[in-house]
Amino acid sequence: MKHYSIIVVGAGPAGFCAAISAARIMPVKGHVMLLEGGDQSGRKLLLSGSGQCNFTNVLDKDAFLKKLGSYAMYLKPAYYNFDNVSLVSLLAEAGCKHFEREDGKVFPASFEAEDVRKALLSQLFRVGVELRCNTRLASVKKTEAGFELGLENGSSLSAGKLILCTGGASYPQTGSDGKAARLSKALGHHPVPFRPHLSSVSIGYFDRFKKCAGIGLIGIQAKFITQSGTFEAKGDLLITHKGFSGPLILDNSHLLAKGDEIVIKWFPDIEPLLPEMIKNSKRMSVINGLWLTKIPPALLRAILSPVAYDLMTMSELRKSDRNWIIEGLSSSSYYVKALGNLSNSMASAGGIPLSEINAKTMESRLCSGLYFAGEIMDYALPTGGFNIQIACSTGWLAGQQAAKQTTN
Repeated sequence: MKHYSIIVVGAGPAGFCAAISAARIMPVKGHVMLLEGGDQSGRKLLLSGSGQCNFTNVLDKDAFLKKLGSYAMYLKPAYYNFDNVSLVSLLAEAGCKHFEREDGKVFPASFEAEDVRKALLSQLFRVGVELRCNTRLASVKKTEAGFELGLENGSSLSAGKLILCTGGASYPQTGSDGKAARLSKALGHHPVPFRPHLSSVSIGYFDRFKKCAGIGLIGIQAKFITQSGTFEAKGDLLITHKGFSGPLILDNSHLLAKGDEIVIKWFPDIEPLLPEMIKNSKRMSVINGLWLTKIPPALLRAILSPVAYDLMTMSELRKSDRNWIIEGLSSSSYYVKALGNLSNSMASAGGIPLSEINAKTMESRLCSGLYFAGEIMDYALPTGGFNIQIACSTGWLAGQQAAKQTTN
């Protein structure tokens, strides 16, 4: 049985960074092994952002952490240890230049995810990490010397320290099937079942919106009435063929379930402004006369259906019509018919509870020498480059701490 000082399982962003940071500290090359179950490393990374790979965000430290919501304080040590500037520099050292978009999202200059993967591979091999693909973990056992790893091919490996970076359970065809989280039970952990995150939702009785597919709106407010409580959020909204998507929905999808209610505030200021619109656009059709809302006509027709406001001028609006318009544009209610599933969601929530992982080291609080990083941890982050960055940040901290514990 071959022994390694540190074995990292899962060759995604978290695993790459864990292995690289560990190997940079280890005094002798070849003491760090990175295992990947598939035939290629970084398979999910290659799908990120439809292949363009929005890998971080340019926000300053405080603004970045604020975007992480309730997970900010927990993830602060990892992010401060390896932030967006550190990740950009790591990739640049290996020849991957970056491009900062106006909305703060950072991409490889080529807009090719493969360039990010190549840069991480280059850094990995530069520090002497051994990468082994087509090697799937079947079992893990704690020993006096560290850990014994049983592999699906029947062979075994041993490690002094073990870092699990196997991701969540979304896009399982890329290798993120949630199995390693289940294996952690043998080491005393209590993984939370994975559920879809960054997922679009299908909406009931949505036929009237089908002609609106592809329409996007900026800064839409919504109220979510769920089985576990009510909350409000604001963000960009995208109309799909079956329902809603865009950051407003994606970032909150892990909190939703079938039957929940979404109240969209398409134009919350409609009531005080409607008289002015009527006064200034008396001869225009209602759909065209509501131009101040900046809502595309096709979407206005769908929101205000079934009344045919194309055939009525603004001056012809009755009190009942005005009330219908105010209600429709200020608080339209829709119910969730279905959520996306793990096979087509961009991420997942669930995994190892954060209470079972030391935020300052990423080491298990229940099993010494065991570390976690990335989406295997039970957090749910927004779109915009935050997920890959935090995978890298937690991975870097885990590898760094594992190596320090090994060399002390």
